[in-house]
Amino acid sequence: MRRRLQPDERRREILGAATLAFASQPYMDVQLDAIAREAGASRGLINHYFGDKRGLFIAVAREIVARTAIVVRTDLDLTGEEMISRNTDALLDLLEVNRDVTLMFLGSGTVGRDADLEAFVDELRDRISERMLRNHLGEGPFPASAHTAMRAATGMLEQAIRDWMTGRGGTREETHTLIVETIRAVVERVLPAVVGAGPGGPAGGAGTTTAA
Repeated sequence: MRRRLQPDERRREILGAATLAFASQPYMDVQLDAIAREAGASRGLINHYFGDKRGLFIAVAREIVARTAIVVRTDLDLTGEEMISRNTDALLDLLEVNRDVTLMFLGSGTVGRDADLEAFVDELRDRISERMLRNHLGEGPFPASAHTAMRAATGMLEQAIRDWMTGRGGTREETHTLIVETIRAVVERVLPAVVGAGPGGPAGGAGTTTAA
């Protein structure tokens, strides 16, 4: 028996069921009817909200980008290293709880290479890099070299997270240390070299980063 929910609540339940479906099986195997059953909705309602399976997949990816990026907080009244560590813990908590979704975004899950998904991964890198720069340099705007430095760091960190989650890398604690020390190096050495701003800059701290 279907529960009566407000449209926003029903939409969230559909997105939740769809996220699990896309993360746990190949894209071609995902069936909208199965998602509808899991969400307690109708196939017609999914079509109404999202159009088709591709539209639903894009909505799932967009939702992941939005909720992952804000894990990197920009309102922490902490020193630089403490801020990095706190944001890293929050990030790893989120990714660990959503392991299959994380691997999907990192390209190690069931979806494989997908042009739209890769575009969303790139957007996620941009949004997290922007938040890290705000933590260290203030409100911006930031020079292209600063964005490049932070985006380059995300590539290394994505690989570390992927290796940790697939059992090819170190422990969570070791991955945490790698992330913290990488961001510290970017903040303390790379950014001053490319934009002339050091740890004594406007905000005096840095955030952390992720993949998928």
